[in-house]
Formats: sequence, structure tokens, C-alpha cells
Amino acid sequence: MRLVSSTVSPRPRRIAAVAEGLAYVGGMFGVLGLVLFAIRSWADFSLMTRLALSGLSAAVLTIGGLVISDDRQPASIRLRQFLWLGSTACVGVFGSVVGDEWFDTTDEARPVLVIAVAVAAASALLWWWRSGIAQHVTGLGALAVAFGAASHEIWDVGAAGVAVWIVGVAYLFIAVTVEREGNWITGTLGGIAAIVGAIYASQQWTGPALLVAVATSASLIFLATMFIGPNDVIFRVAFIVVGITGMVQSTPPAVAHFANEAGVNTGLVISIIGALLVLAGFSDLTISGGATTAIGAVATLVGAAVTGVESEDFATVYGVILAVLLVAAGTVPGHTLVSVAGLIGLIAFVPWGVAHFFPGEDRAPLIVLIVGVLIAFSGVLLWWIARRSARGEHAMFSRSGRV
Repeated sequence: MRLVSSTVSPRPRRIAAVAEGLAYVGGMFGVLGLVLFAIRSWADFSLMTRLALSGLSAAVLTIGGLVISDDRQPASIRLRQFLWLGSTACVGVFGSVVGDEWFDTTDEARPVLVIAVAVAAASALLWWWRSGIAQHVTGLGALAVAFGAASHEIWDVGAAGVAVWIVGVAYLFIAVTVEREGNWITGTLGGIAAIVGAIYASQQWTGPALLVAVATSASLIFLATMFIGPNDVIFRVAFIVVGITGMVQSTPPAVAHFANEAGVNTGLVISIIGALLVLAGFSDLTISGGATTAIGAVATLVGAAVTGVESEDFATVYGVILAVLLVAAGTVPGHTLVSVAGLIGLIAFVPWGVAHFFPGEDRAPLIVLIVGVLIAFSGVLLWWIARRSARGEHAMFSRSGRV
């Protein structure tokens, strides 16, 4: 009897990985070529040509994903989602062509509504056929945009923001109470939609909408500190990142709206309170030190942003200094969220400072480059912190085992 060696089995996985990598590289080059080609020649094409190009591209990518039906290989699943994500983008282009041709382009809400409905329908169909993260995100995201665009078409900007906020809250409720598989995706999209909807509504109802945005962001951070259930770690990280970002975006204009010209003084008071909370969390003066330091870190960044209402020179420099200090403080075990807040602060304050101190059209590439470097640095730093924490836990368990 001939025994088959176990070393043969990894070969299909290696082939799948190579195929996946080639598909990604080829897909990115193909998309880049199509984008460059469309920028130069899209306006010269006839209506039927534009519809045919976008429609055929969507069909080809959809069929390519259907051919890859092996759910046993993670590489095959990722490749299928990548192809279907491209197909969904082509469907959005198809909807854009239809909206520009048959709807009044002077009304911004109608073309957006057509594109959002097309993307939501395509994503829902592909998600029903084979569930995937990419289709989950595009489907729910497009649905929220569709509700907002429809409300804007029927009523006004404030109603559109309220509609998106309601959809986001509904997503949060479903994620926390009903859904189990993929609930962190629905919850994250719900938090983003709720904050974006409130901020969008502030264009018409400035004071009340900004207060709702601040309350929504704070509620996400509160949920992150108390959530218990499946995928709780992912939920906490997602809710805290979205909540911190929402606080940074909504609190400064809210304070500025109610404080008028007292921007620097108000911001300094908020940042000092935040710094005291961080110190209290590090000193174990509170019950939940991690939550206290995270809330304090958010408050310090929000305070720095508030000072920009009166002095952008001071706010950008002060904010960058605080963000760097928070990143450094977060390297202490057990306080990773402080580093997350600091990294978000760097991504917010550094481009703001570049745009302020180096005005002009040529600043855009520099800002994009800086943001990209900061995001890459954030990933490396968080990976290093996680690895360091894992080593510390392993060493602790080893010592306890010896005892």
C-alpha cells in the first residue's frame, strides 16, 4: 500500500496564492488603465458605448467571480470578493451614465440616488449568492446613501442627514441585538452612518445636529467599553476608532458654535481635562483605566482641534505635539487605545498643518504622501504593540506555569 506524503497538500494552496496575487496585480493595472482611458476619452464616447463598456465590464467580473466557487481556499474567497467588488464599481459607473443621461444633472441628489440604488442592488444580489465582507460593506453603505439621497430629493439637506442617522442607528441595533455573523461590519457601518448623518444635517440645523453627532460618538465609545458578546474585541476596536474619529470631527465645531470667540481658552480647558483623565488612567485611580485613558486621549485631541477656531497656527502645532505624546504613551502595555487615538490625531493634524502653512494647489500630493506614510506607520506601530503585548502575556503564563 502506497502512502501519500503530507508535504504534497500545500501545493494547491501555493498555486491559489500565486493566482490570487496575479489577479490582484492584473486587476489593479486593468483598473488603472481603464481609469486613465476613461479620463481621456470617456466624454467622446456615445451613450451606448459608455453603457456597453460599463455593463460588459460588470458582467465579465461577475462571471469571473462565479467561476471561482471553491470556498475551501481562503485565497479563492478573497479573489472572488475582489472581482465582485470591481463588478460593483462598474455597476456604479453604469448607474452614473444612466443618471447623467436621463435625470436632471443640476439636482445632485438624483444621480447619487441612481448610483446608490444600483450599487446596493448589485451588492445585495452578490451577497445573497455568496456572502462576503466586500459585498457586506458596499451593500449596507450604498443603502444608507440611497436613503439619504432619496430624503434629500423629497425634502432637504437636514432630512437627508436625519435619514442617514436613522439608518446608522438601525444598523447598530441589528448588530448588537440580532446579527451574529459579520455583526462587527454592520455595527461599524452603523456608527459611521450615524455620525456622518448627524454632521451632514448640521448644514441646516447646526447646533442640535452637532450635539447629536457628539452624543453618537460618545455613545459608541461607551458601548465599546461595556460590549460583551461574539467578536467583542473587534467590536471594541471598531467602535472606539469610529467614536474617536467622530468626536474629533464633531466636537470642535460644536464647541465653536456655542463658544464663539473663546476657542483657544475653551480648547485648552478641554485638553487639560483630557490629560488629567489620561494620567488618572495610568495611575490606576479609576475602575477602568483603559477606558479612562482612551476618553482622556480623545478629549485632549478634541481640545487641540477646538483651539483652531481662534488660531489655526496654534492648533496645528499643539495638536501634533499632543498626538505624538499620546502615541508614545500608548506603548505602555494595556493602553493601546491611547496610541490609536494619537495615530488618528496625527492623521488629522499633520495634513491640516501642511494645508495651513503651505497653501496652494501643489500641496495636495504632499498631503496625500504624508497621510499614506502616517497610515503605514500606524499599521506597523500597532502590529509592534500587539506583538509586544502577546510576548508579555506569553512570558506571564510561562512564569505562572513554572510556579
